[in-house]
Amino acid sequence: MTSGYQADFRTLYGQLSPEGRRLAAAVVADMGDHLDEVRWAVAAQILVEIPEFTSAPRELLEGLDRTIDAYMTLLRGMLGTWTDPSSAIAPPEAIDWSRDVAAQGFPVEVLLKVYRLGHAGLWQIWVRQLGALAPDAELQAETSAATWAYIVSYLEAVIDPIVAAHQAERERLLRRDQSIAEAELRRILRGDTVDAHAASSRLRYRLDRWHLGFVVWAEGYDDELGAHLARAGAEVVDQLGYVGNAIVVPAARGVLHGWLGDWQASNRSIRPELGEGLHVAFGDPGTGIAGFRQTHEHAKHARRVARLGREVPACTDYRDVVVAALLSENPLHARDFVASTLGGVLDRDDADQLLETMAVYQQEALSLNRAAARLHVHRNTVTYRVRKVLESSGEGDAGSLRLRAAVALAGLVPQRDSGARH
Repeated sequence: MTSGYQADFRTLYGQLSPEGRRLAAAVVADMGDHLDEVRWAVAAQILVEIPEFTSAPRELLEGLDRTIDAYMTLLRGMLGTWTDPSSAIAPPEAIDWSRDVAAQGFPVEVLLKVYRLGHAGLWQIWVRQLGALAPDAELQAETSAATWAYIVSYLEAVIDPIVAAHQAERERLLRRDQSIAEAELRRILRGDTVDAHAASSRLRYRLDRWHLGFVVWAEGYDDELGAHLARAGAEVVDQLGYVGNAIVVPAARGVLHGWLGDWQASNRSIRPELGEGLHVAFGDPGTGIAGFRQTHEHAKHARRVARLGREVPACTDYRDVVVAALLSENPLHARDFVASTLGGVLDRDDADQLLETMAVYQQEALSLNRAAARLHVHRNTVTYRVRKVLESSGEGDAGSLRLRAAVALAGLVPQRDSGARH
């Protein structure tokens, strides 16, 4: 509301004639004789318009009655003496009740609706009493306009601290709930014994169902990318078309951990694309508290494998990299194994080309034709490259477990310490 608009209101209620002020005082006195009736009428209107309150704890409704009483007492006192309404101070009962409204989970919009309804209900009663006591229509109209401006100005004076108290309480409760949830999450991930029902309540997430864990992270983190990362968890949920219960929490600078509850396998036909610099890794679904931990560990392993490659993929599924995850669990051991198995191959200038061909050949069940088709080269080219790998490595069987493992690891474990990501 602009200062000019406020000035108009002050002019309106400030110019009320002495006769109008005496009439307002008479209405105030008359309403004082029927205060219980006024409070009941205002409270009833609020409960009709906000039916959620009817199932609220009794203490909240009792607080509403106290707030209406305090509001009426202050307003009647100020109207009776025609005190400047801008000097009104919100009653302590109203401040306390706004905190109770926040504690019951009602947003500030509901609180503001209560005051709008209360104002409207009070005004209806005021106009009726004013009409009954006014000696003539002209004085009634003058007093009605001035008291409307007065009550609006009064409400403007008291509503800001009431709203501020609600928001402060809501933020305090959110911080408390977040702290409780984070502590519970740490206990679960540590493997502590926890009560599933109590933990679900603290997390506001059902732990007795299927879960899909995921990790979202930013490579080359900066402030701009960080802003995108903050929204990335919700973006994963949206792109998957998921509408169930989810947890997304910051884990470290540039990293989010998340879980999707009551997971259905059919949902994973989509691979989220989060934009340049942002990546996501998914675990295998798991059920119950053990599955909650397991899918999280899977997602972390999938992320680790994704970051080992020369190019980090936008989306990585644990099921696609599970073997590489197992083989690369000990990076130093894995590097030594690759070097001892493929040392002769790695020394060649065409090592990348040879290893890519061998990997495709192995994936295609040692079929030269299928490997050639995938690589878009002649069958003889595949034969030549496979032979060179076998000759350089000293291995005799292209399908041996040892050679398969070494080829799978070759692009994931750096042969020089400087190439590793941390």
